[in-house]
Amino acid sequence: MPTPKYIHTVDLDLPPLKSGIPPYSAFSEFPKAETFFGELIVEIRRFWKVLNWARECDVLVLDSVSGSFHPDLLACIFIRLLHKKPVIVLADDMWNKSNFFKYNFQKLIVRLADPVIQRYAVHSIGEGEIFAKLWGIDQKKVRVNLYCFTFTDAEVNAGPILSNGYIFSGGNPARDYDSLLEAARKLPHRKFIISTRLLDGRKDIPTNVQIVKVSHTEFIRLMREADMVITPLVSGNTKSSGQQTYLNAMRLGKISIVNAKNVLGVTDYIQNYVNGITPDGTPEGYCEAIEWVYNPTNQEAVEKIKQKAQESVMEFTSERHLQRMASIVEEAIEEAKK
Repeated sequence: MPTPKYIHTVDLDLPPLKSGIPPYSAFSEFPKAETFFGELIVEIRRFWKVLNWARECDVLVLDSVSGSFHPDLLACIFIRLLHKKPVIVLADDMWNKSNFFKYNFQKLIVRLADPVIQRYAVHSIGEGEIFAKLWGIDQKKVRVNLYCFTFTDAEVNAGPILSNGYIFSGGNPARDYDSLLEAARKLPHRKFIISTRLLDGRKDIPTNVQIVKVSHTEFIRLMREADMVITPLVSGNTKSSGQQTYLNAMRLGKISIVNAKNVLGVTDYIQNYVNGITPDGTPEGYCEAIEWVYNPTNQEAVEKIKQKAQESVMEFTSERHLQRMASIVEEAIEEAKK
């Protein structure tokens, strides 16, 4: 089979280019392996695949955080040596600034790859403001593509929206469950269900907290039947996280509680006590928000927040996200022509 002209390795269902060229999704070609050596083999294969595709295709949309060794980005360094180079857009979650040595190594890799990258697509306005300086690239290459909710209409309508007397939290990336557990200790009369692998093996779980690991379908059910959904995020990170979880909660019309102090992205979607609640991320802040929602005198305001959440979240559909990504790719192509 001839090499497609437009290839992407990100987990997105991108639309065709304006010229009509359809994208070829290579995401499924690199399944996650169970062992370190298995993953290493997958990443080496991915590196060579991207490098070979670059010899013949016109456009590559690559995953910035692919694998432990970032094969997509590493391939860009060697693509610099090719006579004919494709238009390259780097997308997905990007990176969080880590310790001194890892950060400077990653920064070096980005700067070596940067000459062949036309655009970087980040997921929050805050990242758009700091990304270029953080990684030492030209600010003109950075574009913001806000994230989206991912629950389908079928998933949303699969059962009744209930309030079954518990507070739900879930997810793994960049979560600060310690603060939420401390809040649970301060509220022994409230029931919490947390779906995550981050608390595996912990012996200090309060008796009013249930830790579960569930299927996607069960995750949706737990969220649908919760009184509210809390997404506790690590503060101080240089990339946004958690959007999928709290936007999906808003899609279900739940009170979505997400700490916004020193956390990128949250205020791109949530206005405090308008379509969600954005406490400061301390146990006391979570307790205050939880008890406010449960206070009978606030029920009219609670219902207004739920309604506003369902209305405002419709601005952040997957269709909008994909179209914005497509426009970033088209812009990169037009710039390359000039």
